Amino acid sequence: EVDQLAGGFFAASLFPYLAFLAFIGDKRANCPPLALNGFRFLLVFVGATIPAGIAAKVYFNDILANVDVLHGSAESLLTITNLLIVEGFRRSFLAAASSGKVAKVTPRESLSALQVAGASSSVALLVAFGLTGGIAFHQEPANALSFVTWIIHVSSLLEWLAAMAYVWAYAEQADNARWRGLTWAMLPLHSSGLIACTYHFFYNHPSVGLLVVAQAALTTVGNACLAFAAFRISRDPKPMPDSVPSDSAVDSRALRHVWIQTCIWSVALSFAVKYGELWLNMPFEQSYTAATVLVLLPSALNAIKWLSRSKDSVVPHSLRQLF
Repeated sequence: EVDQLAGGFFAASLFPYLAFLAFIGDKRANCPPLALNGFRFLLVFVGATIPAGIAAKVYFNDILANVDVLHGSAESLLTITNLLIVEGFRRSFLAAASSGKVAKVTPRESLSALQVAGASSSVALLVAFGLTGGIAFHQEPANALSFVTWIIHVSSLLEWLAAMAYVWAYAEQADNARWRGLTWAMLPLHSSGLIACTYHFFYNHPSVGLLVVAQAALTTVGNACLAFAAFRISRDPKPMPDSVPSDSAVDSRALRHVWIQTCIWSVALSFAVKYGELWLNMPFEQSYTAATVLVLLPSALNAIKWLSRSKDSVVPHSLRQLF
């Protein structure tokens, strides 16, 4: 029943996403071409996940999340999707900056702050629950994600955060608030990714199977938010700057910086989660309460981050300084 319910939500989520692609692909939206191709490439990920799930059931008699080679291969397509989206908006930002247009938000600083906030909150949660739930070394279950698959998952989350930062910068360059709305629309999908990682943190245990349903439902909500945000962008007559870069407009050193940073964070956080959780009782004593905190706290930090960047922010100045 849980699988059927989640499958229904995932299937339903495709329709608002197709609407999003139609709106964001409108010429009036002026989405950077590479980023637009990234949004479209997500359909390849969706298309690959279906046969991968069938293969896991037929050949392994298990769910996709428990068959690491199929799971990791499918999820790598999501990483490519996010990479294209980030690179598309990032190249646009750098091209505009090189022509004298300076954004009010520096994406590199935004990404760094988000990564530090995510890392520190994750470590704090692991320590807190480890102290309350007990610390003891456990044998890793057979269905645990491989180190490579964890890197794929974590890098996808960080890339999505980077995409949010560059979309915001793109809005600041054009002084177009509707593009900032797209950053807010991306927030539920980041939380959806956190739910997926939390499910894997608990070794995909059936006792927390409703997390998959929550992930699917939030994906549907997130895609609907994307569609609405893209609709507003495509209907905004305010002109956007011509920011499609030529190869000479982009500093190759700037292009490498964020990816090196993201790779380091992805490897470090993946190592900490995969091998650090073996010393905690929490992953082996599944709890929806713990799962909720693991999802809501990073999501709240992410929301506060963008709320603090808003022109009419209600976040106290002392708190804004942290972001």
